[in-house]
Amino acid sequence: MHYIKTLFSDGRLHIYSILLFVSTFLWMALPYNSGPDMAIQKRVGGINMLLPDGHKPMPDEIIFIDVSKSRYLVPLDEDSTENDVVTNRQYLARLFTHLAANKEQVRYVLCDVHFDIPTPDDSLLVESVSGLGDKFLGINTYANDSLSRNLAGVRSATASVYLQQNAVYKVPCFGVYGDTLVPFRMYTDLDKVNVRKNFLFTWFQGKGIAFNNQIDDYPLRGSDFTDGEYVKIGLGELVSILEIAPEVFNDYLQNRYILIGDFENDAHNTYLNRQPGTLILFNAYLHLHLDRQILPVWYLAVLYVFLYWIVWLQTGKRSRHLKMTLRIKYFEPFEFPVNILSVSLLLMGFTYLSSLLFKVNISIFHLIVIFSFVDLVEFIWNKRIRAKH
Repeated sequence: MHYIKTLFSDGRLHIYSILLFVSTFLWMALPYNSGPDMAIQKRVGGINMLLPDGHKPMPDEIIFIDVSKSRYLVPLDEDSTENDVVTNRQYLARLFTHLAANKEQVRYVLCDVHFDIPTPDDSLLVESVSGLGDKFLGINTYANDSLSRNLAGVRSATASVYLQQNAVYKVPCFGVYGDTLVPFRMYTDLDKVNVRKNFLFTWFQGKGIAFNNQIDDYPLRGSDFTDGEYVKIGLGELVSILEIAPEVFNDYLQNRYILIGDFENDAHNTYLNRQPGTLILFNAYLHLHLDRQILPVWYLAVLYVFLYWIVWLQTGKRSRHLKMTLRIKYFEPFEFPVNILSVSLLLMGFTYLSSLLFKVNISIFHLIVIFSFVDLVEFIWNKRIRAKH
């Protein structure tokens, strides 16, 4: 006990630790990551995929409606010499009309289709969607460094996120244009939670604080509806069946998450694997719904103690201090400390521990940059002092 009291009695180390603690929240608030963060999180996520997840939605809670083969041509000029191919909005309108007629039995409809080209069926589509109220959500996207809203004017949120190395890594709640992202809008629609955000963290009323960006798990994957028990059906096929046998609603649509998207062509890379875009959005919602974003007080305490320990090792030079001799032409040989290697291993271990034990995915390798910079400044400063003597 006396040793522990002595270990935590240095006020200077507490100041350094608090600064690193704050820097971790700032790093998680940024949309990008370091190379080590991405590499380690990929391996951590791979282990998570091998472990059983009891919170994965049951097959009778979700239906996937594929629009990849439900298309029609839209003329872009008067003589139809130029055409574009869009999702068949007449089929969508007919589906939404069926859903609106049974609105009380509808759980939620996510329509991951961007209505960016006007069609003659838009008025029918808007009318059918209006009957679903806040149980429906369409999408907006980012295009040409601005927010591109859907032309149909239906209730929507943003489906675009920042990509690093052409892959989805961190997912925020809010966009860069004062907009809200799809997963967070679904969360507030379904879970009715009040949220406040500042530059450092996001506060979920009655639950706790969270990082401003989330590194999501991906419990649902494309293989679930190709090799598993989850139902995936074509949009045109479902509409045809509904009009012949309305009882299909009770068997496959009632009280389910209804996810509409292009599950064949609209695929994107994540830090972990390649996923249909609609699943990326829904997995991000599940992350929020399961409170995986909330940082418990005991976790914050563990994070602070870990940072304090790292600072104690660094400032006390208690870790093994490796050195490498550098020889540069026209310069005297000098030794450069390489003790950052041991710190990297500790950060790697904490990343695994945080995700696998505490269920919190975290990027923490920004500390390597900080420690390397401090070591470099200290090295240069000591060289100057020795040169003066």
